[in-house]
Amino acid sequence: MPERRSRQVFAHLYLRALRSLRLMRRAWTTLAAVAVLCVVATAAAIWFPLSHRIDALKSENAVLRQRIDAFASTPPSQWRRLNDRARGLVLAGLETAAEDLKVLVIYASADSEARQYAAQFVDAARLVGVDARAREDAPSASAEVGLAIGIAGPAPSEQAERLKDILSSAGLDVRYAPWTKRPGDDVPVDFALLVGPKPW
Repeated sequence: MPERRSRQVFAHLYLRALRSLRLMRRAWTTLAAVAVLCVVATAAAIWFPLSHRIDALKSENAVLRQRIDAFASTPPSQWRRLNDRARGLVLAGLETAAEDLKVLVIYASADSEARQYAAQFVDAARLVGVDARAREDAPSASAEVGLAIGIAGPAPSEQAERLKDILSSAGLDVRYAPWTKRPGDDVPVDFALLVGPKPW
């Protein structure tokens, strides 16, 4: 009796397995289609954001390439220079503020035109006793063009405002811009003078 019951259970399980296999054979096309759709949907969900990011990077690279080409094609006769009046006003302003502006960090983008323009501010600061620290950024890291006061916080400090007033009083077009101090840079300031490429 137990042996007969075991055979019945086995036969029942065998029949259920056969039915399941038949159903799977009938539905394999549907299962394959669903699997393909899942793969396509997953690929699309990944690809679309990546494609937008790739397009954005291509656009940024094109802009950087244009800027680099412009750097190389700017003749020295078109380089920015402080005229006598502007230089005199910058010197006078820095000399008056030398007690407050004891250290001045000056960043220049890595092209000859910006470096020589930044050097004029470095020389002026050192002439009146301000400790000027020259720094250089690669073109890809220099998003700013023209002159800017880089500020590390949400609002400019009194020293940053003083520097901007000095440069503006000399007739220079200068603005505030976000600035992040380089890792390992221990200069105790929360602002810097950013000398970017010549505006076009």
